[in-house]
Amino acid sequence: MKDIEKLYPTLVAKSLGINHSRYIQKLYKPEEFSIKQIIALSSILELDPQTIIDIVLKQVNTFSKQGRKKAN
Repeated sequence: MKDIEKLYPTLVAKSLGINHSRYIQKLYKPEEFSIKQIIALSSILELDPQTIIDIVLKQVNTFSKQGRKKAN
């Protein structure tokens, strides 16, 4: 999700009803986006909401696996 950080971040944050700083935080921890925000983000980016959900799940699973590898 952090790949979209450069795409009009202030405009996107404002459209989501959050400040710029919080938006950037959520890009690095996308599981913190609410469903309502994902739907709004998909509309802004002209993507299907399921596409964004799939990206979030993939990123969360990747981070989860990396965390387990470090613990071992």
